[in-house]
Amino acid sequence: MLLTLAACGASGRAAPADAERAVAVDAGVVADAAAAGPAIRAIGVGDRRSCALAESGEVWCWGAVGLAAVPAAAVATRVGLTGVVSLAVGSRHVCVARGDGTVACWGDNRDGQLGDGTLESRDTIATVAGVSGVVEVVAGGAQTCVRDRDGAVWCWGHPGAVGHGGDPRKAARPGRVVGLRGATRLVAGDDVACAFVADGGPRCWGFNTTGLFGNAPGPILRATVSKPLAKAIAIGIGWRHVCFADADALVWCGGADEFGQLGDQRVPDDARCDPYDPRGVVCRWTDAPPPRDPRDPPRPDRCCPKEPAAPPRPHEQVFAERRWWVWAGGGVRGVALSAGHGRSCALTPTGDVTCWGQWFYGTDWSFRRPRVVPGTTGAIAVATGQHHACALLADRSVRCWGEHDGGALGVDAPRDSRDRQLTAVPVIFR
Repeated sequence: MLLTLAACGASGRAAPADAERAVAVDAGVVADAAAAGPAIRAIGVGDRRSCALAESGEVWCWGAVGLAAVPAAAVATRVGLTGVVSLAVGSRHVCVARGDGTVACWGDNRDGQLGDGTLESRDTIATVAGVSGVVEVVAGGAQTCVRDRDGAVWCWGHPGAVGHGGDPRKAARPGRVVGLRGATRLVAGDDVACAFVADGGPRCWGFNTTGLFGNAPGPILRATVSKPLAKAIAIGIGWRHVCFADADALVWCGGADEFGQLGDQRVPDDARCDPYDPRGVVCRWTDAPPPRDPRDPPRPDRCCPKEPAAPPRPHEQVFAERRWWVWAGGGVRGVALSAGHGRSCALTPTGDVTCWGQWFYGTDWSFRRPRVVPGTTGAIAVATGQHHACALLADRSVRCWGEHDGGALGVDAPRDSRDRQLTAVPVIFR
């Protein structure tokens, strides 16, 4: 599962029966409450949790916050951090960089992603030893990386995803990424991280589940040039897939495609594709049942029933290429990207958020053709997770959509609700 922050920097299937269970909110009331909130400069999304960094340097979080003082919150709540300049939300951990160059983290630590030398999770905020002069922090599924003022990058956490070189075992303390200097910007995914550098294309390290490193088996233990990303100006790394935008803002995607997260238009919206089949990329789908003619009411039981309809016909198509990089959505454009578990999102040049793949976690609401998320007009950043996503708008408010499980949408509905929101709704700050 990939949880990243992307900042500025179709025909779909019929709605499932439970679509009517969308979170019930009064848009006017929510908008008024959100308008009283702070001006936000950055956002991050994790598993059932979200955080926002205000222009004032304060951090607000909602959902499964994971702190002893704020274990959970139905609306955005201050977590007691000030002077913050960069924010990162991983799957189940959060890290920040302060104005003094230090880094602090809390949350899950089973892979050492808190950088304190242990594998014990923590519900209090603590400073990470061994790094200084930090200006940027990013987090993947279970790893954390930072960039210092000199362009050096340091990572800790997930085995094989830290770029230390040599032994790929858990690295519970910060170590410098080997083969990298002059970094200007970082991107992190589930088990991969990349750095933009001043001379040439991005350098990446981590596991090869995304297909970034060709057919090389196992983890890449040092910063390496990824040929597919040579012309990337924006990158979104998901769980086993990655998307990038080129200089023309055209979006290309590669890797796993079981939920349509690559946006490949060669097969129908509801096709499920396996890029790891020995034959190549194998896509399977089933014909949709024909619509019932409303002029043909059901026959009464006493009369002759119609012949039963033929069962839906299954299809299979094999593409011989082992690794595919496809033009997402038949030409969708993006100036910033974010990818999560089974989904991809792009911030368009016109300021909308468009997404494809899983609209929510699970097999329902999956689309290959990009769809604009209602309520995201004027967006300047987007962040996606496993169950939900959020956008930062030009007026510095935050809107979220997806599953509200754990309070992830910040709309003051019951936190144990599994209801789904199809339209991005304003987060309430209190």
